[in-house]
Amino acid sequence: MSDRAAELIEMAEAGLREHRSPWVLAWRRLMRNRTARLGLAIVLFFVLGTVLAHFFWPYDPKTDSDYSLYLKPPTLVPTEEVPSVHIFGTDVVGRDVFRRIVHGGWSSLRVGLVAVGISLSIGGLLGLLAGFYESMPVGRGGRAVLGGLIGAGLGLVPALIGGQVFYEWGEMAGGSMGSLGVGLAWLAGVVRFLLQNLEVWLFGGLGVLAVLLEERLPVWRKRRINLFRPLVLAGLGLLLGGGPALAAGPYVVLVCALLGTLIGGVLSLPLGGALLSNLIMRLMDILLAFPGILLAIAIATMLGAGLDKGMIAIGIVNIPIYARLVRSSVLSVIQNNYIEAAQALGADAGRILFRHIVPNSLSPVIVQATMGLASSILSAAALGFLGLGAIPPEPEWGAMLSDSYRYLSSGKWWVVVFPGLAIMLSVLGFNLLGDGLRDALDPRLQV
Repeated sequence: MSDRAAELIEMAEAGLREHRSPWVLAWRRLMRNRTARLGLAIVLFFVLGTVLAHFFWPYDPKTDSDYSLYLKPPTLVPTEEVPSVHIFGTDVVGRDVFRRIVHGGWSSLRVGLVAVGISLSIGGLLGLLAGFYESMPVGRGGRAVLGGLIGAGLGLVPALIGGQVFYEWGEMAGGSMGSLGVGLAWLAGVVRFLLQNLEVWLFGGLGVLAVLLEERLPVWRKRRINLFRPLVLAGLGLLLGGGPALAAGPYVVLVCALLGTLIGGVLSLPLGGALLSNLIMRLMDILLAFPGILLAIAIATMLGAGLDKGMIAIGIVNIPIYARLVRSSVLSVIQNNYIEAAQALGADAGRILFRHIVPNSLSPVIVQATMGLASSILSAAALGFLGLGAIPPEPEWGAMLSDSYRYLSSGKWWVVVFPGLAIMLSVLGFNLLGDGLRDALDPRLQV
């Protein structure tokens, strides 16, 4: 009898735990939402269709052309004029539009997933650090790590400038020296690599040194400003920025020395969470000051045409969105009583961050990531339409629109309508799913 009672109590506790699980409740609310189910069905249809077609329906765009099928309308049965079935018609070089749309989904959806992954990983980490260290006390070891990261991050700017200028100089000189120029160009590449890595490590060490000097040479002493520490760090920054750039020319030395002096002055400020948060968020504000599509076009132009470059460009543009969202979520969660309780019990910063703050900040991030997939697909289509996306003849929905929109006025509607519908439906599916997740993950809703 006692065993049976214990079994019933265990089953009741298991049911209660399942009932109280927030993820189970969220899934139930999501499945009760008709628009969310519709969005999930559309997303699964596109994802499964493109993935299965990519692996089980091979396609070679370089050999897929039949000029005898120039702009044929959709056909469901073979005819004398069109001996093969093309349910979406053919394009200007006789390629089957349906097959290109199916395989183009692999490119377009992959852009969305990779771009959101880049934005979420980088922006989420920056927002997590900014929000956590803005409100939590930072020990000496933490300040040393922050100082090293800030110094290395800021030192990346003069390192890239000096290394790239020297490399371009070596390439230009090597191009006019025959076989000797090959060795000179190789040497220029080696020097660029050393310059870029050396200055990053040097400025990172300067950031750690700034923390060590913080106790011995405080900025404020008896309400008077002590200029010795800022001057020491600014002088060291000048040497670290201009010294390694001597090989690149006097103008580069001047620019890198000025940047190094500025970095040294920044590192002379009291290093802590507030400084790190301000640096990160001001950088995000600078990125947000540019229109998103124009910034993506500029980055894609600098990186060059190609689907991989488009992924990177779209991912960089959306970094500030996730950084600001994660920071605001962390600042909201960190005010709860259980965070104070964990601090009172002696939990370290890592446990508080990854055990309590991160899990309770995921809901808005998941919603934004889902809806960000839709905007990334649209941005990829825009870049493809402008010729900065997939390189022809690789199928991609935006590139297909770019190749075919001029034929719409002549009545060849199918080459434009079907790629446009694919973009519209995929974006609609992710938006509906994102709206459903937003409602399902709202803790104020009841079962």
